Amino acid sequence: MLFKSIIVGLIAVFARIDSRMLGRLNFERPLISCTLVGLFLGDVTTGLAVGASMEMVSLGFMSIGASGFDMNMGSIAGCALVIMTGSNIETALAIATPMTLLITLIETGASVVRISMAHMIDGYVDKGEFKKAKRMDIFWGPMLYAVCTFIPVFMAVYLGSDVINAIVNAVPEFILNGITLGANLVAFFGFAMLLSVMINKKNAIYFFLGFAIAAYSGLSLTSIAVISVILAVLFYQMKYGDRALAMAGNSSQEFDELDDELDD
Repeated sequence: MLFKSIIVGLIAVFARIDSRMLGRLNFERPLISCTLVGLFLGDVTTGLAVGASMEMVSLGFMSIGASGFDMNMGSIAGCALVIMTGSNIETALAIATPMTLLITLIETGASVVRISMAHMIDGYVDKGEFKKAKRMDIFWGPMLYAVCTFIPVFMAVYLGSDVINAIVNAVPEFILNGITLGANLVAFFGFAMLLSVMINKKNAIYFFLGFAIAAYSGLSLTSIAVISVILAVLFYQMKYGDRALAMAGNSSQEFDELDDELDD
């Protein structure tokens, strides 16, 4: 049990540093990380099934901008407990929900530490102490991510979901409400940053239309994405008509003629 809990905790650390150090290889998605958990625990089928279910759930928490609720760490812990205890997939969701909230609490505190570390690095650079700045950036930064990820996932797997629920229930409600509000504000700020770069007079109406649909229609993110793709295809055909197909046909004919010349 101890060894398996350590392995699951290390998988969570690997998934956490994916976008931070590895260039975002999508190991931080529940579908991939839960499959890895199943691979190391000897039950790939269950890992893949739990990962697929948690991936669909995480789409509902996906937000446009700089922040959002991370379901991956909770998915990893839930997947591990489902495999190790032989329970059903619904158990993974029951574990992932409080784990997601606990990870959000820890990340909020860790973000304060990371800001202090960034100021310390700036101070080292100003003083010409580049070795200390490099050590702070390359070693202590990833170490903070590793500690803040490994401990809660290890505790959830080794001690069980009751401990996580007890920790979350012990947090005062006003703190939970404040964290939720702060996460939403950061997401809105990130969306505003995207709009400041992308929006103009021609496409502004589409942004407001998409916002209205998302806010008042009650549709899921997947449904809105499907509708957006259909509308994009319709608008493209209305604007360009058969010209796009004709241009594509001419391009393919030119490539065929070039291939014939090369063959000759």
